[in-house]
Amino acid sequence: MKHRLLVILLLVTATLMIAPGTACACSCAPLPPAEQMKKAAAVFTGTVTAARRLDGGPLGPTPPVVYTFRADQVYKGKASAEFELATNADEAACGYRFVTGSRYLVFASSGESGLFAIDPGVALHTSLCAGNRMLYPGGEPLRAGDATQNGEPLTADLVTALGTATGPAAALPVPPSARSLGEPISPWIYAGATVAGLALAFAGWWFFRRRRA
Repeated sequence: MKHRLLVILLLVTATLMIAPGTACACSCAPLPPAEQMKKAAAVFTGTVTAARRLDGGPLGPTPPVVYTFRADQVYKGKASAEFELATNADEAACGYRFVTGSRYLVFASSGESGLFAIDPGVALHTSLCAGNRMLYPGGEPLRAGDATQNGEPLTADLVTALGTATGPAAALPVPPSARSLGEPISPWIYAGATVAGLALAFAGWWFFRRRRA
């Protein structure tokens, strides 16, 4: 009897451990580019600069991954120079696996997604079904026929749906007054001030001597 209970307990434990990975099989319905744009809160091209997996328990669901992008063109949303977004780590849970150092066309959504068992703590998220594409290195706006890393060129429908790109916001320029504070002072200024001081001293001495004479 004890042996049978032990077997049942092991089966239940194995089921609980396997279920998060198998029960979340991802199935994507193909969407036209215009619909992908409509569903997204931010659409941009950019390069992955960092990736961090959130903390999670050893027996719990796999925590999501937060990726940081340096944007080069923005097609929808605020034209930020940097974006952070979350996605599940596993493709079975509709996660999209980005590669650090690679450039992508990214469709990111905001609001409740229902994809994460753990709150990622960032406003934007994406998935395997969003329409992301891995691009070749570059920084120019996308054009129809541009090659992608999976071998399928960008279609005219996609480029039309994307619309006109906007360059990301640049870093604020340093005001001239602030720049001047950090500029080194030329040694000729000190030399000129010294000469002027000596000339005034000599003129004063000469004037005082003539008056005494």
